[in-house]
Amino acid sequence: MIPDEAVEAAAWALDPQTMGSGGALAEKFKEETRAEARRILEAAAPHLLAQGWDEGYEGAVDAYDGRNVSNPYRKAPDA
Repeated sequence: MIPDEAVEAAAWALDPQTMGSGGALAEKFKEETRAEARRILEAAAPHLLAQGWDEGYEGAVDAYDGRNVSNPYRKAPDA
């Protein structure tokens, strides 16, 4: 799940003019901008998680059996 704070930050980056406007009509456009920002973040999240894993766990080994820890965010290559 994408945190609301991340959605809000992305919405402001996506359309600061809409997000900075006021009034009842503006709220409808703000919600549409937030929904678009959430869709973008949800599409990007698996790629960001995979990259974060690669950078944070490079060369990590399982303490139990000593094998390399595989990235759970990346699909195994097709055989």
